Amino acid sequence: MADHIDGSHHLSSAANTRSWPGSPTALAAAFMLVLLISGCGGPRVNYALPKDLCSLPVSQDLIRPLFPPGDQVEFDGDSLIGKEKAKFICQYYVDGNTALTADSRRRSENVTAEQLAKPIARAVHSKMWSQSDGRIAGFDGTIYGTSTCSGAPSDSYGQPARTFSLEISVNNFTSAESVRPHLRKLMTTLLPNAARSRGCH
Repeated sequence: MADHIDGSHHLSSAANTRSWPGSPTALAAAFMLVLLISGCGGPRVNYALPKDLCSLPVSQDLIRPLFPPGDQVEFDGDSLIGKEKAKFICQYYVDGNTALTADSRRRSENVTAEQLAKPIARAVHSKMWSQSDGRIAGFDGTIYGTSTCSGAPSDSYGQPARTFSLEISVNNFTSAESVRPHLRKLMTTLLPNAARSRGCH
């Protein structure tokens, strides 16, 4: 009964405050609609997206959802291409704030992405997910990918590499569920090329 009364009151109020063409309320609504259509008034990406990720070519469509609005993007760190170093890290900053970090290693142990992600997800009380028999796993705005590696030195001195790992973390997301498909697409596409570029297969 109460719901019916509240609904009737709402309809009566709406009828009393109806806006006619040319009224201030109608003009304001039209102006807001124009703003929404034009995209004015909201945060915008005013910089050119990178054409590569840590020197490895990548489609801008893959990284566009992962970069935040802002005016200037900067890169710092190592290149993903090259076999000299067993580990590297690179970062992208937007307006001075970290937007994306990539961390890669040639590891001496046999390990999966799930094994790398699980203890960190547990420590920050986040729900972990995994796929591809645990070779891709993540939580929140972080994703890990692993593949086999041989014939190259590892990050442990004097030991050969057995696993290649790539970790990518982003800060531009509204929820773990919303960012997950974008991270998965990026990792699935990038991991094989990244492993080969680092001397792993």
